Amino acid sequence: MAFVDDFSQKAREFADAASGMARDAADSVKTTASILAEQRELDRSYRAIGAWYVSQLDGEVPDAVADLVAAARLSQTRIEGLRASRQREEGAAMERKCPLCGTVSEGKFCPNCGAPMGE
Repeated sequence: MAFVDDFSQKAREFADAASGMARDAADSVKTTASILAEQRELDRSYRAIGAWYVSQLDGEVPDAVADLVAAARLSQTRIEGLRASRQREEGAAMERKCPLCGTVSEGKFCPNCGAPMGE
C-alpha cells in the first residue's frame, strides 16, 4: 500500500506543479497580448500626431524631420495621382463607343444595334 500512497502523492504534486505552470503561461500570454494591444494604440497615436504635424507645416520645415516630411508629402502626391488615374480609367471604361454604330454605352453590348462593345 505504501507504493500506491507514495505514487498518489507524487501524482498530486506533479498535477499541482503542472497546474501552476499552466496558470503562469496563461498569465504570460495575457500580459503579452495586453502589451501588444497597448503598442498598437501607441502606434496609432503616433501616426495621428505625425499626420497632424505635417498638415500644420506651411513654410520652413525643421532639419530634423525635413526628409520625413518630404517623403510623406511625396507619398501624398503619388496617392492623389493614382486616385485620379483610377477615376479616369473607370470613367473611360464605363463609357465606350460602339464600334459599329457609335452609340455610347456603359454595357458590354450596344443598346442600339446589339454589337459587343469591346474592351
